[in-house]
Amino acid sequence: MAYVMLQYDRPTDTQHWNDYNRHVQDWIARLLQLPGAVSFMAYRTAHQESPDTFAMLEFRTTQQAQQAAASEAMKLVLGELRSAGAVARVLLVDRSPFTPEPILA
Repeated sequence: MAYVMLQYDRPTDTQHWNDYNRHVQDWIARLLQLPGAVSFMAYRTAHQESPDTFAMLEFRTTQQAQQAAASEAMKLVLGELRSAGAVARVLLVDRSPFTPEPILA
């Protein structure tokens, strides 16, 4: 599995906050339509450190994740995030070979 990770700060001013909240579910749905997308998870930092939001879009292969990160659909979502005051950094990540399966406590 490979992931496209988005890191950003959610907007704090009222206008951008409302725009962000109005569109976030649509952005998630559009990202999940990218070829090879398997799942989407988003996390917020507990103490509002910057960046305060991490979103993980999971793909079956690294190639699919790379293609998605460079796609027009991704560029459109990133542009819309930016217009709502959230400038996202995009990273491609995959699982470390030292932890191939989740380790349960």
